[in-house]
Amino acid sequence: MKFITEMELRNMYRLEPFTSYTVEHGSRLTPEARQFLTDRQIAVSYGTQEKNQEQKQEPVPNPEQQAEEPDWRRGKLRCQMQSVSALFLLTGQELLERDVLLAQKVLELSKLFSALQKGEGGGTSAADLSFHGCTGITCDVLFEDAGDCFEVTEFHIQLEKGKEIALLHHLRSALRKLGFAVLEAAAGSPQEKPEKPVISGINYMINALSSLICRTTGGRTCQKQNPSHTAINW
Repeated sequence: MKFITEMELRNMYRLEPFTSYTVEHGSRLTPEARQFLTDRQIAVSYGTQEKNQEQKQEPVPNPEQQAEEPDWRRGKLRCQMQSVSALFLLTGQELLERDVLLAQKVLELSKLFSALQKGEGGGTSAADLSFHGCTGITCDVLFEDAGDCFEVTEFHIQLEKGKEIALLHHLRSALRKLGFAVLEAAAGSPQEKPEKPVISGINYMINALSSLICRTTGGRTCQKQNPSHTAINW
């Protein structure tokens, strides 16, 4: 059996462009040759009925072409990162009118998020961190998933700092949702594994916000530990 290659078709097309091509009996197209004809919308016919069955088969995907196709998961991740970045700025701006020190903490986290966003996996050194843990989130688990740590309910928004608590909780929830988008994008791109440093950074920011929420409520005990423990250490 003779196999017709892409190079043969290219040479023929270069000499004289054609809009249809007949595969003679006893010949078969290679996957690259079939893709060449498909890309140029060249009609393909076969010399026998048996070969016409081949026409109905789906073309074999070209690995190089697949690699060039954009992954919608990574596009979605970039959009969500931009949305969270904007939310950081909006939260910081609203907090500036209410609590300057609290706004400063959020804007510090915003800078860390911007560094993470630029590389979708940069990371940061311990010297850059202002939050070093509390009684519920110790220094050895700063970059791990500690849950929401401090759960926000309807009761908390009725407090004097209710607006601030709601803003911080909204930002924390957006970061948690972003974490799942990172995992989704990584699952769609098995050749790349950027999710570990990104997830670690997101976990750190979620934990820092949980600690901020706890302090903003005015409570002096940690919900994750025995009530006899003191709460926040920044």
